[in-house]
Amino acid sequence: MPHDTTNMTNPINARCTACGATFPREEATTETENELACPACGCAVVRGIPAQHTTLTARNSARCGACGATFPRSEAVTETKGELACPECGANDVRTVENSDDS
Repeated sequence: MPHDTTNMTNPINARCTACGATFPREEATTETENELACPACGCAVVRGIPAQHTTLTARNSARCGACGATFPRSEAVTETKGELACPECGANDVRTVENSDDS
C-alpha cells in the first residue's frame, strides 16, 4: 500500500552540505539561537530545499526521445554518473519535461 506523502507533518526541507542528509529543518535546530546543525553528522552548514523540491510523490519529469515514454527523472538514473537511460526501452535519449502535471 503506498504512503500518502501529500500531507506530511514535517516536510523534508533542509540538507546538510557535508554528508548530504535531508531532513525537516526543525530537526536541525539547536539550543543556540539562529544556529543549525545536521542531525546526522553535526555539521553547522545546513541549506534549505525550495518547496517545489520537497514533494515525494512521483511526477513525470522526463521523456524518452526514442520511444516517447514519460517517467520520473529519478527512474532514468544509471550507475554511470551523468548518464540517464529510459526505464522502458533503455535508450540514452532522456529529455526533461517542463511543467508536467502527469503522475
